[in-house]
Amino acid sequence: AGSALTVDADHVIVHGFHANYAAKAEKPGYAIALAVEILQQTEGYDHYEDMITGLTNIFDLCENAAQHCKKLAKKFAEDFKDDKMIYFMASGASEKMAYSHAAFLFTEMQWIDAAAYNTGEYFHGPFEVSTEGKPYVFFMSDGATRPMDARALTFLERMGAKVALIDSKDYGLADAVPASVITYFNPLLHLAVMREYGNQIAEARQHPLTMRRYMWKLSY
Repeated sequence: AGSALTVDADHVIVHGFHANYAAKAEKPGYAIALAVEILQQTEGYDHYEDMITGLTNIFDLCENAAQHCKKLAKKFAEDFKDDKMIYFMASGASEKMAYSHAAFLFTEMQWIDAAAYNTGEYFHGPFEVSTEGKPYVFFMSDGATRPMDARALTFLERMGAKVALIDSKDYGLADAVPASVITYFNPLLHLAVMREYGNQIAEARQHPLTMRRYMWKLSY
């Protein structure tokens, strides 16, 4: 609120972020809500009510998931803290969530080289580097693209890769969101859980998420 971006805007949406894990999911949540509302008011959307149900329930689920993944997050931090390159895998609506965590949470905030791949494109080349102990963070979705995820995960396990699996099914996404729209809510859940994973690896590496070389320090 009150930032320079708001000065000439006709409408301003203020998200939380700092309050808790649910607030961290507000920003993409508002983007989904805005897109759905525009669609509904311009041409109608058969699953509008289901989307509203999902948007009503998803943030409590995100908070609960993040609070209950701490043991897994600590194990992830210990297993991955010394890796120099980490690959992210995801599909569907979570593809760009994998990209953002590779680019920002790991490359920017942890100075760990990272790359993100869509599980549907994995077998178009990237699977060639999947060897014993190779580190992957895998956002597994519930919904339409899950079969692609399962195929990629099976291959990674077959090759003995080191996989940190964050599966929407494990956190009960289907209990909070109707099946007709569940595909669109995976990234919000993956975001909330991954933020706790990020907190834990930052602590394990003694590298705070706020540490920067250039951002906020240089003109560019």
